[in-house]
Amino acid sequence: MTDRRSERTLVVLCVLLALAVATLFLMLTRDFLLPRLVAAPAPAAVSSAPAAAPTTTTAPASPTPQTSSSAPGDLPSPAEVAAAVEPGLAQAPGTVSAEFRDLATGRVLYSRSADEPVAPASAVKILTGAAVVDTLGAETTLPTRVVALPADEGGGTTELVLVGGGDVLLGTGASDPSRVDGRAGLRTLAERTLAGLAERGVIGPVVVSTDLRLFEDADPLNPAWSTGMVESGNIAPVQPLATYGGRATPGTGQDRLADPAASAARTFQAELAALADADGAAVEVAVREEIPATDAPRERVRAAEPVAEVRSAPVGDQVEYLLAHSENQVAEALAHTAAAAAGLPATHAGAAALLEHEAAQIGVDTAGMDVVDASGLAVANRLSASQLVGVVTGLSADLGRALVLDALPRPGEDSTLGERFPAAPARDAVAAKTGTLDQTVSLTGTVTTTTGRVLAFSVVCSEVNWEIAPARAAIDEAVAAVAAL
Repeated sequence: MTDRRSERTLVVLCVLLALAVATLFLMLTRDFLLPRLVAAPAPAAVSSAPAAAPTTTTAPASPTPQTSSSAPGDLPSPAEVAAAVEPGLAQAPGTVSAEFRDLATGRVLYSRSADEPVAPASAVKILTGAAVVDTLGAETTLPTRVVALPADEGGGTTELVLVGGGDVLLGTGASDPSRVDGRAGLRTLAERTLAGLAERGVIGPVVVSTDLRLFEDADPLNPAWSTGMVESGNIAPVQPLATYGGRATPGTGQDRLADPAASAARTFQAELAALADADGAAVEVAVREEIPATDAPRERVRAAEPVAEVRSAPVGDQVEYLLAHSENQVAEALAHTAAAAAGLPATHAGAAALLEHEAAQIGVDTAGMDVVDASGLAVANRLSASQLVGVVTGLSADLGRALVLDALPRPGEDSTLGERFPAAPARDAVAAKTGTLDQTVSLTGTVTTTTGRVLAFSVVCSEVNWEIAPARAAIDEAVAAVAAL
């Protein structure tokens, strides 16, 4: 995925330059009657995470969503856009809020109840991706570490503390550099742990415990989530340690675990014990059915030199993964990790505060906005279609942030948009985040017209009463009609 973003960088530079030239031309020839697209202010500096801090490197320039590489052509008139979208939206169940805005000029071409705060479903994840990339950096990797704590009286049993660092896409086997889920593997961590113990001359019995204190929630389940969301497997307890997005096996389904961290710890313990027996290691793993949290003070764990560690895929790749698959567990864990790095509480409330701060940083008017989670599962989230479009336009105005737009799902790809918009021109013109709840269907992103104009848009159908398919069809018809302009 990193290669995909890098290959688009040159195209992106051409796109942004073309948009800038086109905007200047329009300003000069129309006596400044068209508003400017104002770049967002730079994000505030953040502090390091209090525990298991990620390693950050400077992120390379990141591309924007697919657009024409030539200067934009004729701008559709508001009447033309309205004529394109209204037939589709007229078929939508429930109530509709929508906005279409030209990226080059910032001009709103269509607005329908666009200032009304609504539950946007997974469109929230666009803002989550922006906050995470801004705070942690696209090339940052998240560590999962093991530290060894000798018994206080000397000799005796050594405690091996498995420290969660925010990676919830751990694999159960060997680390796989070709994957985002499973980039860091628990079998590899076990192998490195045995090697590290041998280097330090550790012998005798060892026991495994966990340290999940990077996240600070009293309840790892957000109280804003319905019981049905949890029971259906849409989300699991938010912890800084998990395999495959809270699952026991690879996939993107709803087969989530009741306690992802405990499952990961048991997997690590089993791998460690099997490897120690097979290799005739000098340590003996005392296997425990229930693996407890460490009693050691957090300061002692933080000060201990890691015996071993594995690192996740870069944050930018994880953001692309969570947007493509609408991965709730990854969204929540990354937002918690970013909140910690920003000096905020690593809680549901802290993550929500980070997202609202990010919206303000990229120039969105946050009046009436109320974010309560990072995945969009909560029906209590409130953002308007205009605010969602503001997020898209704000991200497009900054090359570093535009990575998030480049990561939006596209038709024909392995994503939640993969089977939608099968026909040209929309097939090659839409990049957007889907959103689905029992009462909400939304789509937010960009659509490029046949003349090369890139429009930011958001359409939210509320109160659909489980009429998911008709709502999607109405939205798709409207957006496809704009792509044909």
